[in-house]
Amino acid sequence: MGDVSRARGTPEPPDPREVRRAVEGRLSPDRAAHCVRVAAEAERLARVHGADAAEARLAGLLHDWCREEPADAILRDAQALGVPLPRGEAQVVPAALHGPVAARLLPLRWPGLSLSVLAAIDRHTTGDPEMTDFDCLVFLADLLEPAHDFPGIDDLRAAAERDLRAACAEALTRALSRLLAQGRRIDARAVAARNALLARGAGAGGPTT
Repeated sequence: MGDVSRARGTPEPPDPREVRRAVEGRLSPDRAAHCVRVAAEAERLARVHGADAAEARLAGLLHDWCREEPADAILRDAQALGVPLPRGEAQVVPAALHGPVAARLLPLRWPGLSLSVLAAIDRHTTGDPEMTDFDCLVFLADLLEPAHDFPGIDDLRAAAERDLRAACAEALTRALSRLLAQGRRIDARAVAARNALLARGAGAGGPTT
C-alpha cells in the first residue's frame, strides 16, 4: 500500500487528540506512553524525510492498538479477519499478529484512516517485502523512540536520519540475529522483509551458505 489521495466523499482522518484519548483509555499507561513517544518520533522522522507528518503521527499513536491482547485472542482475531497465516501451528508467532489485526480492525472505528497508515501499522513489527519508505519510518520510530536504549541504537538512529530503508534493513538484521541467538521463533515475513530490502540495495548483504 503506497501513498493515497483522499477522494471526494472519503471520510476525514481522525483527530489525533481523539485518537490519543482512545489509546490512553484502551492500553496500559506504559504502553500508551510508548505510543505517544512513537508518534512524536514518527512525526519527526517524517519531517526529516519529507513524508506526511500527520499521517506518521496517527500511525505511531495506533501501531500498538492490539498489542496487549492475549495470544489466544489475537490468533482468533487473525483467523476471523483473514490475516494470512503460515501453515502449521509451530510457524505462527502470535506476538507478530497484533499489527495485521489492528490494521483490519481500526477502519471499523475510524474509516478515515488512509491505506498508508493502515499498511504501516500492519508492517511495524515484522516488516514486509513490499515495505515503503513510510512503513520503514514507522517501523524505525517504534524501535528508536527516546525511551529505548540498547547496544547499537545510536548507530541506528544516525542511519535513520540518512536512509530509512538502509536503517530498516540493518534493524531487521540485528533483530533476527538476536532472536536466533536466543533460540526464539522468527516470523517468516521478517526474513522476507530483510531480504527484499537488501535486494533493493538497502544496506550491504547477500545470500550466505
